[in-house]
Amino acid sequence: MVFDKLKKLMPLGLIIIISLACSLPNQLSFDFLGAPSATRSPTPTSTSTIPPTNTPTPTPQPTPTPSPAFRIQHGQQAVFNGDWDQAIIEFNLVLSSESEADVRSTALFELGRTYFHAGEHQLALESLETLLSEYPDSALLADTYFSLGQVYTALGLHNQAAVSFQNYLQARPGVIDATIHEMAGDALLAAGDYSGAISEYQKSLAAPRLDDNLSLEIKIGQTYTASGDFSTAIVVYRDVYNRTSSDFTRAQMNLLMGQAYTALGEMDQAYNVYQDSVNKYPHAYDSFQALLALVQAGIPVDQFQRGLINYNIRQYGVALLAFDRYLQSDPEDRAIGYYHRGLTYRFLGQPQDALEDFERVIVNYPEHSSWADAWEQIATVQWLNLQQPLTAIQTYANFVEANPEHPRSSDFLFQAGNIAERSDNLERAALLWEKLARDYPSSTNAFRALFLAGITRCRLEDYTSALNNFQRLVNISATLKERSQAHFWVAKAHQAVGDHEAYILSLQQAAAADPTGYYSERAADLLAGRAPFTPPVDYDLSFDENAERAEAEAWTRTVFNIPAEVDLSTPGPLVEDARFIRGNELWRLGLYQEARLEFEDLRLGMQHNPANTYRLVNHLKDLGLYRSAIFAARQVLTLAGMNNAQTLSAPVYFNRIRFGVYYRELVIPAAQEYEIHPLLLYSLMRQESLFEGFVTSHAGARGLMQIIPSTGQEQANRVGWPQDYTSEDLYRPVVSVKLGADYLKRQLNFLGGDIYAALAAYNGGPGNSAAWKTLAPDDPDLFLEVIRFEETRNYIRAIYEVFNIYRRIYDRSP
Repeated sequence: MVFDKLKKLMPLGLIIIISLACSLPNQLSFDFLGAPSATRSPTPTSTSTIPPTNTPTPTPQPTPTPSPAFRIQHGQQAVFNGDWDQAIIEFNLVLSSESEADVRSTALFELGRTYFHAGEHQLALESLETLLSEYPDSALLADTYFSLGQVYTALGLHNQAAVSFQNYLQARPGVIDATIHEMAGDALLAAGDYSGAISEYQKSLAAPRLDDNLSLEIKIGQTYTASGDFSTAIVVYRDVYNRTSSDFTRAQMNLLMGQAYTALGEMDQAYNVYQDSVNKYPHAYDSFQALLALVQAGIPVDQFQRGLINYNIRQYGVALLAFDRYLQSDPEDRAIGYYHRGLTYRFLGQPQDALEDFERVIVNYPEHSSWADAWEQIATVQWLNLQQPLTAIQTYANFVEANPEHPRSSDFLFQAGNIAERSDNLERAALLWEKLARDYPSSTNAFRALFLAGITRCRLEDYTSALNNFQRLVNISATLKERSQAHFWVAKAHQAVGDHEAYILSLQQAAAADPTGYYSERAADLLAGRAPFTPPVDYDLSFDENAERAEAEAWTRTVFNIPAEVDLSTPGPLVEDARFIRGNELWRLGLYQEARLEFEDLRLGMQHNPANTYRLVNHLKDLGLYRSAIFAARQVLTLAGMNNAQTLSAPVYFNRIRFGVYYRELVIPAAQEYEIHPLLLYSLMRQESLFEGFVTSHAGARGLMQIIPSTGQEQANRVGWPQDYTSEDLYRPVVSVKLGADYLKRQLNFLGGDIYAALAAYNGGPGNSAAWKTLAPDDPDLFLEVIRFEETRNYIRAIYEVFNIYRRIYDRSP
């Protein structure tokens, strides 16, 4: 419940205040969103149409004045959603109308924390210092010290920040000491107090923590370096080097050791560690820095490694010279030199030179490990550099003909088919893929190749051949997904040749093969006459959570034989687990990433314990850590032996966790404003972030709707909001939901309302989606299969699957 989530976020003082306020007369009730039902219009959750009726005009009733407890709770909900302006209004209203000490101290604390989030650091400082001066005995003392440490850090007052973090530890020792000591150490380091920083870091090392301490040890070494104690720094760096398994970290340690040795005047030692990086870790950027130091000092280096390092950082001209010197030195392994020089020529835009080097490898070194790669590179140069797709296809075909038993032959046939298809030579593509499936039936590419051959035959309107390929797929399918996929496209081919009876039969087989899987769901929709992403006629996002949770608890007891005396309604034994304790404290202080690490380690540690996993489901959901709650809920069902389809018959509480309507107060207005069904927005959001607002992808996308900063800036400029936008705003749910919905609507408008194409644009880019749409303009099923990016194809399938589950859960159609 939202109130429970807020209770995990709120300081101790506010819990007391709300407990007292709940006993007051005329206390406002709270609806599912956690907002006062007496002061907010109901959110429409049904698409059914209610006919107008003649009713008397009601007598206006006075609107109850929200209580301070409500205003603080509502403000905290606004903070959770990233709505700083609304939160500041709520907390200021409390301060302007309330004299009770606990209430005012809570409002001051929340106001200071909100100003900090909003970047108003001086105002944050004023609020928090006022709290300390006026209410020195407040229950919020520790929280205030922590927030002051953050504010002082933002203001560049690092000594004061360190003192504040140390004051937090005095007020609340033994909980998250490792984190706070490290933050204090960072502050002292920034202040130039190196001995103080090292002392705090050492205390952090000694405190319980999850990680292996390597990142903290590196900080300690760098602090010793900054203090001028290079010998001790080297000892620390050497220890990290010996303990890590990461080549990149080893290259970093070598660079740091080399710089320390240089400062000590021990140049031979410095050159030794630099050479270690150059010879062992050519893919690490720090190895380039080591190489640079060696070259500037006139120290001889391995020319092949030099070329490889420069190639990896795209310094192709320098790399070419190094590979030339390597080959001129009459090396034992000339093939590797020719191969990498050929790669370098390719990226320098010298394709003929590249082809000559690759040919040298093929002709002279047939036993070399780079031999097959050289064939592949010749085809790549012919296709991409020389724009000669037919020649590239023939190169692959020549390899396969001459080396039919080679392990790369099936891969090369597959690539040849790709080139033919991309070059609009569809007949050649189909033949190549059919040959692969026929000649290499045990290849990992066989199913995909035969499937693409069938799709290509459909594009050629050769439906008889397509049908033959898809029917062969049924026989070689190895998974439920493959079987449903094959039956689905058998059905599509039957439809194309006008065999309606066979079409229906094959759709039924597809629908039954992999329930909840994309092709089964799509087949079921076709059988029902539903277009893709058709919402329910009537739906309802509200529900009785307490009743559903009670049902889930009773089911859990029965399935796992948990005795009645075992309490499942509370965290129970989890409250004694250090990870649980640390996770709660970190979450409450707003250190969400750190909190998630603790809870995820706890969740994985409890994954074979159904009782504790069920307890975690409830706690994580109430806390607002929805992603981890979703995984925990699925794990309970996994322990019960349920596959994906069977989970839909589990108590609905588990599926409301897994497919939740979180952030309703943001999603519903956005859905209404942009005329996008809320279940589609929820399906998109779930796929993008699993409702984790502070997440960042490997590509740099941020927040609930996973918007990359450049797109976020464009969107913010377009809608004129939020004011003074920065990329950090994408972590605010209120911003992410609005900008994400706006962006999806733009793609829908751009692509003629085609949801498949709009989702492809959201994931793979609008230009790409528009190009793919020209390949299959009228058939969403064919459009999906011609999308070039595997990630985008899987993305659309996943959202389709999730949307259909949302429809099942929240459908209230008669």
